[in-house]
This record gives sequence, structure tokens and C-alpha cells, in this order.
Amino acid sequence: MLHSLKYTNDGVPTGSAGVARGWMIRIRPQYNNDEGLLQHELCHVRQFWVRGPFFHSLRYLWSQAYRLRCEVEAYREQLRYPPASGQEAYRQRYVDFIVNDYGLDVSRPDVARMMEG
Repeated sequence: MLHSLKYTNDGVPTGSAGVARGWMIRIRPQYNNDEGLLQHELCHVRQFWVRGPFFHSLRYLWSQAYRLRCEVEAYREQLRYPPASGQEAYRQRYVDFIVNDYGLDVSRPDVARMMEG
């Protein structure tokens, strides 16, 4: 899967550890050994390519339901890698991120159920 990875603070939104825009991934340098974060961002790149670059990008911006689906998918992937794997505290932290940081009108219990799969 075609992607570009750069460890930088440039272009990473305030409060975020990393960001994927299309096939381009940017991760803050202090997270260069965080395999879960990298896999989270690679999940977004897969979403971009598999679901269609134009379609995915527009739908992510305009549809809260689609954005929620994409973020739950990416955070569930992130939970598969240490230190998050097998630790309920990380699952709860990721639920909080989704509820508070993505401009979604969702409840914590609903996101928690989605994260469980």
C-alpha cells in the first residue's frame, strides 16, 4: 500500500500525536516507536485507498457516521499493539478521544460498545 511517513511536528494538529491525510502520514517525533499509533494511521491510509480517495475524503469530512466508523476502526487496530493491547485503560482513553476530539455527536456508552466490536 502506497504511503509516505514523516516524523515531524509540522502539519500535526495540536493535541494529536499523528495524522494521516490521504497517503501521507505525519507522526510527532516523540512517538517514533509507537507501533500502535503507526498502525492507526496506516488504517486511515488503507481506508483512503480501498474506499476511494475522493469518496473517502469527502465522506470523512461531511458524514459524522462515516467519520465515527473510520475512527473506531483505526483505534481498534491501535489496541492490537503494545502497550495498548490487553489494557482496558487504553480502550477507555480511545473512547474518550473519539467522543471529545472528532466533532461527533456520540455518547460515551455507544462508542464504548462500538470499540468492543
